[in-house]
Amino acid sequence: MQQLGNVLIRADLNVPIEDGKVLDNFRIERSSKVVSLIRDRSKTITFISHLGRPEKKTLKNSLSQIVVDLEEHLAEKVTFIDEIYGEKVSEAINESNRFKIFLLENIRFDKGEVSNDIYFSKNIASPFDTYIFDAFGASHREHSSVVSIGEHLKSFQGPLVDEEISELNQLKNPTVNPYMIILGGSKVSDKISLINNFLPKVDKMLIGGAMCFTFLKSMGHNIGRSLYQEEMLEECEKIINGEYFNKVLLPVDIGVTDNLVGSKRKDVSIESISDADIGIDIGPNTVNSFLKELTRAKLIFWNGPMGVFENSSFNFGTMALSKALTEYKGYTVVGGGDSVNAIKLFSDVSLYNFVSTGGGASLEFLQGNNLPGLGRYPSLEDSL
Repeated sequence: MQQLGNVLIRADLNVPIEDGKVLDNFRIERSSKVVSLIRDRSKTITFISHLGRPEKKTLKNSLSQIVVDLEEHLAEKVTFIDEIYGEKVSEAINESNRFKIFLLENIRFDKGEVSNDIYFSKNIASPFDTYIFDAFGASHREHSSVVSIGEHLKSFQGPLVDEEISELNQLKNPTVNPYMIILGGSKVSDKISLINNFLPKVDKMLIGGAMCFTFLKSMGHNIGRSLYQEEMLEECEKIINGEYFNKVLLPVDIGVTDNLVGSKRKDVSIESISDADIGIDIGPNTVNSFLKELTRAKLIFWNGPMGVFENSSFNFGTMALSKALTEYKGYTVVGGGDSVNAIKLFSDVSLYNFVSTGGGASLEFLQGNNLPGLGRYPSLEDSL
């Protein structure tokens, strides 16, 4: 049995926190699973992660706030160390005479993480024997914990990363059909490569969220005061006039308001949007047309909410899709932070076949980009 000694795990524990309480522990739950694989082979296990994009060290971005949730999912005591490297960390690791689990402070509190500083990497690696990279959500970053720390230790790719690659690869290379993609969110620019890459592969691409207004405007529709991207109109027009436009399904009606702060909503056809209207959701007829298509699908990928789902007056489209997809017989995959937040709010995550922990990383992967954190080390599960 291969012994791992003192193990350092780069996890993705970047979770939403408000008033010191974790609002969504999905990533903590997923990141905890690696421990059961290596507990009996490890002297100690230490987690490192980022939390937000802090400019300086503050309690607001301290990982001390997640200790209770991490302990709950591990069913073990977790000792928090309010440093990233140095004497305090080394003493805690090396002086432990029994198995312990540690959590280090937010790795982005030191600029060496983002700048990929070699001395920073060596300092962090110093007390450890084994490194496991299991943070798919950070795998698209050229940061120290993604590409450098593992160079100084016996290193492996973790099971969560393996699973993400396997699940997302089936979206890139589908073997079943009908295959449909639901896209939402605000920016066409974030997903234009995915749209162009996947249109030849899918049977239907359903587009909602604020990004639909850039498409509708490029088609000559009045979108009122709805959010859109002027710089992406030409790209949308190319898709509309391209050979695959028959695969694109856009809204036929829209939920609109005249004030984003308020809760007044009405549903209008896309031909009836007024100059004063702000689009905030897909309408009921659009939901019905989307669901009619999706009932045929054997493989579904969903990325991005259909509207401003955080407001109960504007969440109809996102809520309706969330609930309906849990009842379908097809294989359903969800990716993207806002999409995950939505399904946790309106339905049951366990009823989806796979929910990705990666937001930007999953999009980068599906767009065919090389992610620097993937494939650097052998698989942990294959190596044990």
